[in-house]
Amino acid sequence: MEEYRRIFRQITVSVLIIVSIFIIGVIGFMILEGWDFYTAFYITAITISTVGYGMPENISHATIIFDTILIFSGISVVLYLISSLTALLVEGDFKKIGGVLKMLKRIEKIKDHYIIVGGGKVGKYIIEEFEKEMVPYIVIEKDENIINRLLEKEEYKNINYIIGDAREEDILIKAKIFEAKGVLLTLPNDVDNLYISLTAKTLNPSLYIVSNATSSEELRKLLYAGVDNVILPPEITGKRMALMISKPNVLSFIETTQTDFGETFGFSEIKIPEKSWMVGKDFGELEISKTLNVIVMAIRRNKKAHYNPKANFKIEPKDSLMVIGEQEDIEKLKRYVILPEI
Repeated sequence: MEEYRRIFRQITVSVLIIVSIFIIGVIGFMILEGWDFYTAFYITAITISTVGYGMPENISHATIIFDTILIFSGISVVLYLISSLTALLVEGDFKKIGGVLKMLKRIEKIKDHYIIVGGGKVGKYIIEEFEKEMVPYIVIEKDENIINRLLEKEEYKNINYIIGDAREEDILIKAKIFEAKGVLLTLPNDVDNLYISLTAKTLNPSLYIVSNATSSEELRKLLYAGVDNVILPPEITGKRMALMISKPNVLSFIETTQTDFGETFGFSEIKIPEKSWMVGKDFGELEISKTLNVIVMAIRRNKKAHYNPKANFKIEPKDSLMVIGEQEDIEKLKRYVILPEI
């Protein structure tokens, strides 16, 4: 993106210089030869365009020198402009620019989104999941090569991204942090994640921030900095390896759920809004499993999960239904919690 901006600046500067040369030419001819505006305009046009119609007779030596300088200046700038346009044409860059412009329009309209800091090994999996679940997001990545590698793949061609350092407030503001719901920090450097979390919370205290960490010591620091949830990759890897030995069948079942039932089948969390018709009712009255082909595994309340909820479990505002089922049925349930109609 930075390369395109540079080329656009070149084109803009070239056009401005040509316009300036044209204005100088018109004024110069009017002063040197006393021509009227239209004559000076015409002579300037044929001079800069080098069409070769020829100059009027009996012009002064000063005008000849001025006209020569005008010709060389005009040719130089026009050649520079052509080279800039050629750079855009090479390898279909105009198409790429069209994609960038579409992305910028999407970013202008985006709200209630999540900011993914880092598009590397961890970030690309988050992008993939968000694309699948249609969760709005913006990726911040300072290495343009990482973004370019993602854009080369079909599944990442429509990602929303900003090239820049997330440690800078301006970059976070460009990512519309004031309208964001949360931030996901995936950088391998704990200090960077810590600094960004502090900056992000300062700009928008209501953000929900998730970060990875390399050690339990850094985990505590991130929690102190206001990070809501911290993931320890070494811990997750260790537990996964242990499960492969101690409970291989359980792990196999969890891993094959997605592949056995298809890409449209999965887990989801559905929050119950305060004005939902479900609020105040017993869970049994909702008849969710009878109405929709989904299974409510638990109801989450105040960070505590109530598994296999009983029929007399009273629904409260901001409860979350932890469900499993086909994506189509899950989408219906999202509407069902608002209106008791399918």
